[in-house]
Amino acid sequence: MIRRRGPGSEAGWTPFRPGPEDLERVADEVAAIPEIQAEMVAKHPDLTAGDRVAHQYQIAGGRVELRIDVDLPADLEGVGLFVPGVRHPGIGRLSTGLGYAHLETDPDFLGLMAAFWTAAGQRVDFLAINDPSSPTDDHRQFVKLLKATAASAGVEAPFGSGLGELDLLDLAAAQTKFAAALIRELGIKDGLKGLGHILAQTSRTLRSSTAYQTYWTGIEEVGATAGKFVFEPVRDDNGRRALRPGERYLSDEWRERQNRGDVEFRVHWLAFTDETRTPTGELTEPWQQDPRPVGHLVFPRTDPDGEETGLWATLAAEMGANPGNWVHDAGDTIREPATEFGLARKLAYRLSQAGRDFLPEELYAEVFSTGRISPALAEELERRRAAKARAGHVSAAPPASS
Repeated sequence: MIRRRGPGSEAGWTPFRPGPEDLERVADEVAAIPEIQAEMVAKHPDLTAGDRVAHQYQIAGGRVELRIDVDLPADLEGVGLFVPGVRHPGIGRLSTGLGYAHLETDPDFLGLMAAFWTAAGQRVDFLAINDPSSPTDDHRQFVKLLKATAASAGVEAPFGSGLGELDLLDLAAAQTKFAAALIRELGIKDGLKGLGHILAQTSRTLRSSTAYQTYWTGIEEVGATAGKFVFEPVRDDNGRRALRPGERYLSDEWRERQNRGDVEFRVHWLAFTDETRTPTGELTEPWQQDPRPVGHLVFPRTDPDGEETGLWATLAAEMGANPGNWVHDAGDTIREPATEFGLARKLAYRLSQAGRDFLPEELYAEVFSTGRISPALAEELERRRAAKARAGHVSAAPPASS
């Protein structure tokens, strides 16, 4: 089998350094994001305003803490958040992958977001999904995938069970329209190949009883090399899902889990080695695992019905995040992501935020240093939550679904 060569080399990591023409070209290639966003709102009854183009529906959100290990790989030590022994307060979020609300029983990706500030006030966002590979090999295909998703938004069959089972008629209708749209966007050969890969990826969620599972970031540059971060549960609690788990079973299970105690992930660094084992061009190929522990990500125990819990969940939903929020070297001298796909994601996330009334960072910046929500921020969060409730906008499960 002959592999397409990625931007790296067998000798070592070769970062992508975009010039003005690259920035303009990639911006043009993701320029359809606002159009996709608008189509989702127009088609889906649970969207009454612009929202995230992907990872719209929130399973859980709240306060988190990143605890950095004392012993770190040399390339990471002293770069951004990676100061030995330091603890960083932040904001975390778990979500489904689609850009609109849907039953949690439907096959989909799951996503994890964790946002922090360094001691110098530099923003760092981890964004990860529950599969070791990307849905597509490049950003142009990914935009077409988003277009196909928008085309299938709001598809409903005449009869749905509403019982939290797999609503097979609704699911078949949506999947059929999605498949047709993806083939229309990519062509028959690439469309069928992409559909098969995505179905294999989303089956991981379809089988799962919990959102407490392993998540992988995309490729990130840290120090003199590149790698991925892996968030792995400290316990393997992910059994097979029940036949009738309830339509919001992932949200309910997480609430119960976090009510019992801290929810903790081990954070690993998976470093680039070579294009065969850790391909940077074939993004749909998972990297071979040789992870190095670098810390822990903790969602502290909370009362699921507490007022403060609700405020933190609203903050996680209303804020923005971007994979371009990153520190690549100790001096923070590198301004752009080190892969073309990473640059496209940065620009696409920026467009997605511009298309919704997201909470500006200056309104919650103090959270990254204090770990607390001020009265002024609480008032703004309550206003936003009430406005969306009045409008019938769905972005998460009800507070006490059952």
